Amino acid sequence: MNTTAPQQSEYPSSFCWLHWLLAVSTPVLVLTGFSLHAVARPEWSLFSGVLPSWFWPGRVDLWHLVAAVVFSPAVIAMLWICRRGKFWRRASLVVLLVGGLLTVVTGIVLMNSLGSFTVRTWALWIHAALGLVLVPIALFWHTIIGVTSNWRKLTPTFHPWANPRWLPVLAFVPVALVTTCLVLSDLPCHPPWRNLVAQRIPAVDAGAADLASLPWNEATPLNIHLAGGAGFDAGQTRVTLRALHDGEHLFVMAEWLDADENRRYLPWRKTPDGWGHMRSGPIGGPQFDECRYYEDKFSLIFPTVPDWRFDRVGCAAYCHAGGGRAYGYKGSNRLVDVWHWKATRTDPVGQADDKYWDKVDFEAKDVGRHGDPKRGGGYEKNVSEDETHPAFLPDDLAAVHGGIIPTTHAVAYTEAAAKELPEDTVVPGIVASAFVGDRGHIACKSRHHSGRWTVWMRRKLDTGSRYDATFTPGGSHPFGCAAFNCTSKRHAYNLLPYRLVLAE
Repeated sequence: MNTTAPQQSEYPSSFCWLHWLLAVSTPVLVLTGFSLHAVARPEWSLFSGVLPSWFWPGRVDLWHLVAAVVFSPAVIAMLWICRRGKFWRRASLVVLLVGGLLTVVTGIVLMNSLGSFTVRTWALWIHAALGLVLVPIALFWHTIIGVTSNWRKLTPTFHPWANPRWLPVLAFVPVALVTTCLVLSDLPCHPPWRNLVAQRIPAVDAGAADLASLPWNEATPLNIHLAGGAGFDAGQTRVTLRALHDGEHLFVMAEWLDADENRRYLPWRKTPDGWGHMRSGPIGGPQFDECRYYEDKFSLIFPTVPDWRFDRVGCAAYCHAGGGRAYGYKGSNRLVDVWHWKATRTDPVGQADDKYWDKVDFEAKDVGRHGDPKRGGGYEKNVSEDETHPAFLPDDLAAVHGGIIPTTHAVAYTEAAAKELPEDTVVPGIVASAFVGDRGHIACKSRHHSGRWTVWMRRKLDTGSRYDATFTPGGSHPFGCAAFNCTSKRHAYNLLPYRLVLAE
């Protein structure tokens, strides 16, 4: 009896239920944080972009955000309760609470793209250092102390109904609401500064109009900070989007920082010993991500039907780490329209790849990714069946452009034709022509200048395809975007959802 009372006065009831929240959410944050770090950029991931089999698989981004929503108000409330007293004599508790608060702050900075490029870079490193090193060590040590020398205090520190005080509970509610808004930046309503407004312009002759010459100065720009991508400076870049529509077509202009123009896709080089396939590793497999002999890419995704998950956590609902695949997977039980611009495979023929994501199937090669149906055209890898040489050669080297052999200039490989080519001749790894049918709905034009890509895209508001999102004047449509710098999988992204709003 004499020991119980002091323990309960030392650990008030408000501490008990907060202790439960922190005890559940902190391990989830740490474990999912390690999974996210494992598949991060190879230059700073301790696991070289490979997700170990014992790490947490699945939609870890989503779980990470859910745990952050629980953890954030709990750690703030705990700091308030422990603002004075002998709690601060325990180093492990100080690191957990102060380090946890700094992790929350840096996480909010990253989620909401706050501050300058330098600020976000420092926030990224601080968030990783605290979440992957200091907080796990403090949590482990705090747990060891709790189950050894302080084991008698375990019951009072986790007792949920000891001397209940409802005023702290009521005070906790607004703290939880505010931190949830800051973490997700999407409650109680979508913020207008994350809207891409498509201004209405007079009707455009889509077949004759130069996409670059449209009145883009009339469009309000939306700046989106992207992070976590291989190849970019500290994994980060900034995308500026503009949009217009004429009542029949939607026009989108995307600009992003990318120092180099990459327009090649696993090409071949003729050597004295035969043909060398220019690649940095074995082709295929969920663990491989080509980041050298590859193309630049950009994508926009649009859920075709309302989805509360995407409205809350954006792209984390549909892609990123998990499923036993090092760089994540794409798929959803809701159909998702994908505009995938590819500098080599589609841009030279004036198109972006019109694709979609649907139900996840881990037995399938691409899990949930699919190309829209086509009646002809498209691209194919220029690889022979035995993978020792290209399957096609150009009938004229002058016809090669944009990293492809146009289908009309591709001839089947023969040893006689190969002998005519001088050593060090580079033959593209892609043969391509324009898509015919549903998959060719998105027209495009691009330019790389002064370390920046500019891509213009055009698509009908309503294509009549069940695989495409339908846009309506006056409507609001959620979307996300990503940029790839010479990489197959590790793109720079922002998890927050944005909305495309079409003016009447």
